[in-house]
Amino acid sequence: MNEQRGYRELSPPVTGLRFAVMCNSTEFQRWQADAIRSLQERGHQIVLLIRDARKSGTPVRNNLARLKSPPKSLFNFLQRRFFEPDAKRIVDLTAELHTIDTLACHINAQGHSEYFLEAEIEAIRTYEPDFILRFAFNIIRGEILNVAKYGVWSFHHDDEMVYRGGPPGFWEIFRNDPVNGAILQRLTEKLDAGIVLRKGYLKTVLHSYKGNLEQLLSVTSFWPVQVAEQIMNNLAEFLPPSSTEARVYKVPGNLKLIFFLGILFRNKIRFYYRELFRAEIWNVGLIKKPIDQVLFSQDQLRPADITWLRHFSATKYLADPMGFMEGAKLHIMVEDYSYKTGKARISEIIWNASRDSFSAPIRIIEEKDHLSFPYIVIHDKSVYCIPESYRSGAIVLYKRNYSEEAFVEEKILLAGVEAIDPTLIFHENYWWLFFTEKKNSWTHLHLYYSGDLYGPYIPHKLNPVKIDIRSSRPGGTLFVHEGILYRPAQDCSRSYGGSVVINRVDKLTPDEFQETPVKIVKPIKGSPFNKGLHTISKVGDYTLIDGKKYRFNRHFFSHQFAQKVNNLKRPDV
Repeated sequence: MNEQRGYRELSPPVTGLRFAVMCNSTEFQRWQADAIRSLQERGHQIVLLIRDARKSGTPVRNNLARLKSPPKSLFNFLQRRFFEPDAKRIVDLTAELHTIDTLACHINAQGHSEYFLEAEIEAIRTYEPDFILRFAFNIIRGEILNVAKYGVWSFHHDDEMVYRGGPPGFWEIFRNDPVNGAILQRLTEKLDAGIVLRKGYLKTVLHSYKGNLEQLLSVTSFWPVQVAEQIMNNLAEFLPPSSTEARVYKVPGNLKLIFFLGILFRNKIRFYYRELFRAEIWNVGLIKKPIDQVLFSQDQLRPADITWLRHFSATKYLADPMGFMEGAKLHIMVEDYSYKTGKARISEIIWNASRDSFSAPIRIIEEKDHLSFPYIVIHDKSVYCIPESYRSGAIVLYKRNYSEEAFVEEKILLAGVEAIDPTLIFHENYWWLFFTEKKNSWTHLHLYYSGDLYGPYIPHKLNPVKIDIRSSRPGGTLFVHEGILYRPAQDCSRSYGGSVVINRVDKLTPDEFQETPVKIVKPIKGSPFNKGLHTISKVGDYTLIDGKKYRFNRHFFSHQFAQKVNNLKRPDV
């Protein structure tokens, strides 16, 4: 490597941003290497490695060196031997970065703060970095924070409004917090008061600290490139400096860690019990009120307001209700799931308003793959359905054939995507297509748009436009009330389909997206299906919901048990 302490000629300009990396060596943890590589793949240029001169150049690997503090030695030992996820596996980037200049910096330590020497700050400044990515040093302060145009970027793998300090992702499990936040921030002089560049909320993996760390590091590793792309496209809107006054957490002592191991054991038992013995039984309910009265009225929804469909089979359930009106008949489209086959089809149930009666489920769309979430779109007097069919790798539009009273495939709207719960609405001159993807189905909201129903659909520049376990995954029909667009979404923080959050869409353009949660619709207490609710849909003057309960199902148990046996080599899956 080319150690350098002086000035140098600038390289020819490139299309992307210029960035430097604070590091201990050219060996990085895998998630850090992913962050660097993703930036380079999108045309952003690494111009300098800012190395901590106090480090030997190789990551610390000696466990004995970590046992010098007896009160906390157990955590350090277990972290290295049992808690370390694949995301922290060491990746050697020496060959990839051998042409990049390296500057070894000597730090002036003042208490817990670290200040860069003036000569080294000036040397860094000559490289004209747009931002500096921090993977080394400790609490840095001083002029180094202002060298790059967009500052020094640093990760905090917790919600800074609740957990300051560390270790990352640990205290959420200790305190049984269902949500684990994370931020990418631009550092400021004030500790824990950085400018938030990107923030997201993931479901805490309560039964596995290793698994929780893996998701935190892997998901956030791509945030720097997403922020860089926003800057390049003049779309960056950053939150103000954090005003947190949260408690500062530290590495747990041995006694607390022993208690933590007991918590992990208890959570592991709960996890496998729920995975094997608690089959979800969903059912569909009809509310004879328009959705705005259900959501925005002062009156609380009561069990008597819901007419639940009767059970049609002990090994099946009905969920994800959507619908459309034909005269006095309400056509309710549902996911019709069978535990015997392990897949679902789309069925139709007709409610005759004049007779107040329901028909039996009628098979309406069936493919070789699992189908669910039959989203209904009405356009130019035609009725369309977009079921979730992620296993086919496409979002498919079906059109109602009135002569056959069936839906037939009309158009593939988007190929090459494992879309979960796609929802579609025409709003302010565009068709807007929302969905999550199978890999991050509860957290990462993606948005596409088109000027025509049939497409082509263009990805939003901010994708994923939102990362939040509490309000990302679509949970019903988008609707307009008093001129404002609302988007129902699922809150899966405590359990899948725990409740529905109504988001007010504040900004929706090809360049912008912003929404605000304004209402939580929880399962209806006192109803027979009061353990979850993950769909709420508007159909004319009626509202459709679903609800769940749990019970043992031998088909579910057999499937889950076989899956767990196959995953024995990956216990944290």
